[in-house]
Amino acid sequence: MAVVSGKRFEGYLSGGCVEPAIALEVEAVIAGGRDAMLRFGEGSPYFDIRFPCGGGIDVLVHVGPPPALLEDILDRMARRRPFSLAFEPQASQLVLVDTVPPTGWSGSVFHRRYLPGTRLSVAGRGPELDAVARLGAALGYDIDLATPDTEIIRRLAPFVDQARHLASPADAWNMPADPWTAAVLLFHERDWEEAILARCLAGPHFYIGALGSQRAQASRRERLLASGHSRAQVDRIAGPIGIIPQARDPSTLALSVLGEIALRRREADARFDTPVMTRQSD
Repeated sequence: MAVVSGKRFEGYLSGGCVEPAIALEVEAVIAGGRDAMLRFGEGSPYFDIRFPCGGGIDVLVHVGPPPALLEDILDRMARRRPFSLAFEPQASQLVLVDTVPPTGWSGSVFHRRYLPGTRLSVAGRGPELDAVARLGAALGYDIDLATPDTEIIRRLAPFVDQARHLASPADAWNMPADPWTAAVLLFHERDWEEAILARCLAGPHFYIGALGSQRAQASRRERLLASGHSRAQVDRIAGPIGIIPQARDPSTLALSVLGEIALRRREADARFDTPVMTRQSD
């Protein structure tokens, strides 16, 4: 949550319950020029600020982050680079951390981890593609789309970041990928997925899934193994996809697949729990 004054703030800490009241109290901290820890809700001196749940939160307030540091943070977010911020309240200091330890206290320093948001690379055609792309966009995911259907590209234009028309099954679609990218293939024709799957298996995606039954998944595995992919690579492909068994209609399938992606993303993030090392931002 960023606060300029009691009436100018962005973001939230409590889901919208008491943000205006927090901003008013933070305004006094800004005037004092030093970091502070404020308690709101249960156990707080602000008896008129209460949470509906009955709980409380401690709010660490850092005063006056330098513009250069904010620009560095925004640049890293735009380039999808992980980082953490290390707050030292006693010294009123904020530094940028190149490693990404879990969010929390380490001695007298509080670390706030930032990992890139989930990017969803989805290829296919039909109502399943439409439903997955729309729901992914509603969840705030960055959506990269590839399909042989130009009408779907036109219809989904407001929801996607990038769209690619696939001219033929041999069109491999050199999709952008990083460890925070999930790839989902939603073709009913197996020949359309093979070139794209080959690219995915060579990438760093945290999730790769392809539409189809258990029989279709077994056939897919056999083809990929026969074409020279290792068993470890082929084992990365989720299938049948989703957390809801035998989801048939497009909306339920979309919910099922994106639920599985959310679970896998949580597991992937755990890999970035590393020792704390801090440095001053450039």
